[in-house]
Amino acid sequence: KENTGTINKQQFVEIFRAKWGETDSEDLLQLAFQLYDKEESGTLSLDNLQDVTEMIGETVNVEELQEMMDEAAGVKAGDADHAWEITVEQFMKIMVQEKEKTLG
Repeated sequence: KENTGTINKQQFVEIFRAKWGETDSEDLLQLAFQLYDKEESGTLSLDNLQDVTEMIGETVNVEELQEMMDEAAGVKAGDADHAWEITVEQFMKIMVQEKEKTLG
């Protein structure tokens, strides 16, 4: 294939999945975080996180995503407050936890 310098959504998903189990997965997660940090704020919102999970082909409902964000941000279950944004470190924690659940 010709190298155009850009990739489409499907190519990104294939690269992400191929690299997921390799040792440089931290770099890949940071790249994914940057791609979805559209405002370049250093944080991801719930909407951003939904986009990430859809892109990698995961089906996660909003409540589950909110629980993951809360857990990563240190918000205790049952608290009235929720984590509205997460940092790259919190994002990586969520993704690693989800990978471990998948691998069982």
